[in-house]
Amino acid sequence: MPDSTVCICDANVLIDFIETDEDILHELTLYWAKVYVPTRVLYEVKELSQEHAELLGLHVIETPIELAASGGLSGPDCACLHFVLTEGWTCVTNDKLLRNMCRRGGGTVVWWLEMLILLVKAGQITAARAGVVAEKVATLNPEITPSILDTFRKLLLAL
Repeated sequence: MPDSTVCICDANVLIDFIETDEDILHELTLYWAKVYVPTRVLYEVKELSQEHAELLGLHVIETPIELAASGGLSGPDCACLHFVLTEGWTCVTNDKLLRNMCRRGGGTVVWWLEMLILLVKAGQITAARAGVVAEKVATLNPEITPSILDTFRKLLLAL
């Protein structure tokens, strides 16, 4: 049976939030029953040690040794996909290929900017703070285009 109260984060989400507002990762642990990070993902995030991840409330989970990169996904993304498909966890990511693979397999995906909106709706962070985090991430992450940022702002304003 899928567990929709649990999520798994990929490397880009961890990197973006660690570099802009690491407390958002702690907020995720208050929103979800559990937030998992596969060891394979954690190894990619040089800015986050296992000890620090656990202090933020993240649960580090061992990646099955047999998992390897496949289908165009990196090894860490395959680890996320594995847990989405086998455990029914929600994947928090902004990686298009990973999102598509999770959905094709029947998994649930939350775009990381959508996660900020969920935190605002839950009353955990303010819309202003979500906007600042998104702006900071956009300056660091070229994947967050002005169009994506505009869409995010419109969603925030609609709350």
